[in-house]
Amino acid sequence: MKQKFNILVLFAAISLAGCLGGNKHSNNNVGATSSNVVDSTVFQNIIIRDSVVVLKYKTQTDTIIFPIINPQFPKLAKSVNPEAVLGQRLYQIKENYKNCGCGYVSMIYKRSFSNSKIISFSFNTVFIGPYPSETTIYQTLTINTGLIYKLTQQLDEAGQGYVLKKYKETLLERLDADKTNHPEEKYNSAYNQIKENINQLTFEAINENYIVKDGSITVKTEPILPHVILAWEINRLVDFSWDDLKAFKKMDANF
Repeated sequence: MKQKFNILVLFAAISLAGCLGGNKHSNNNVGATSSNVVDSTVFQNIIIRDSVVVLKYKTQTDTIIFPIINPQFPKLAKSVNPEAVLGQRLYQIKENYKNCGCGYVSMIYKRSFSNSKIISFSFNTVFIGPYPSETTIYQTLTINTGLIYKLTQQLDEAGQGYVLKKYKETLLERLDADKTNHPEEKYNSAYNQIKENINQLTFEAINENYIVKDGSITVKTEPILPHVILAWEINRLVDFSWDDLKAFKKMDANF
């Protein structure tokens, strides 16, 4: 009886090991074929944690927050540190703030997309100079090289023409809609400046100035009006769904 019991236990152990082995093999296959699984894994491996740098001026404090990248991606880490994004070294930002509570006073970031090849970030920054200004910087980068992944690497020539045409048309429609809400005579000058700027836009203005999101990309250009009338600027963000762009994707496209 005891011998029979031992044989049954051994059989159960072998069966359990086989099930576990089968599950492990199955998970590996899913990871190789499911973009969602790859995206989640890559995201966890790329960004280790947030770095929160506290800025101090008298009793005033603010923060600079940026991603700490896994050391196995040193080129990417170099591309998303404060110096690369803001054009100033972190110690300079801290020193400026300490002296006057001015300069760059805030930065926060958001990862909008990643897969095994690219990652998209938006960095929201606040700068205090003669006037306070808030800017959102878009970056879509190749993970292994840290280099900007341009839209020209994703879209063929027809796609580039489609995006630029639709982008300009959307902005002009918004501009005309805004004009009906600004009867003041001074607005006419701002309207003409913005319209001229839109008409002169080339694809290079948006080639690097975009982020990827789940199911779409968002393209933008920079405002042109001076600070005192910046409120008259139009919304320069335009979304394009992946479905709209799939017919224009190059063979080696990364999203």
